[in-house]
Amino acid sequence: MAFITILLIFLAVAVLTDCLYDKIFNGWILILIMTGLSYAAWKGGPKGALQALVSMTVPVILLYPVFMIGGLGAGDIKLLSAAGCFFALRDACMCVMVSFLIGAAFSLLKLLLERSFIQRMQYLMSYLHDVFKSGKWELYAQDIQDRKERKKGKIHFALPVFISVMLFAGGIY
Repeated sequence: MAFITILLIFLAVAVLTDCLYDKIFNGWILILIMTGLSYAAWKGGPKGALQALVSMTVPVILLYPVFMIGGLGAGDIKLLSAAGCFFALRDACMCVMVSFLIGAAFSLLKLLLERSFIQRMQYLMSYLHDVFKSGKWELYAQDIQDRKERKKGKIHFALPVFISVMLFAGGIY
């Protein structure tokens, strides 16, 4: 369980930098990846390191389309990827799924508190209509005003990732 404690410490710092600076620093993620891969190699040898690389790659593959439309930041994906190298593949996928469920709950709560739920749902429906009509994916927020509105409804996704790992550490999943 020591590896989970180390991971949680790294994730707590990532939450802080995400909340304070809107950024998860690449150097921090690189240290986390090196720590996770080292742990996997120490625990499982070359096979463990290979499994960690696979667990690390899956979040990138799964979440790249979300990043391409502006639904998730690159730092968030790199953070999930780095956390993945501490887990078996199944657990890494569960971490991604639980992170998204927690993120969805936070987003819904924020939309309700900001009283912008209906407006954002109308925007989402309009966006989806345009995507289906044109047959191609576009950035979710195209112009400056849209980006300002999107920023207002933004959540810091490092926090749902942190909570997801805490739930895993507590045996919830």
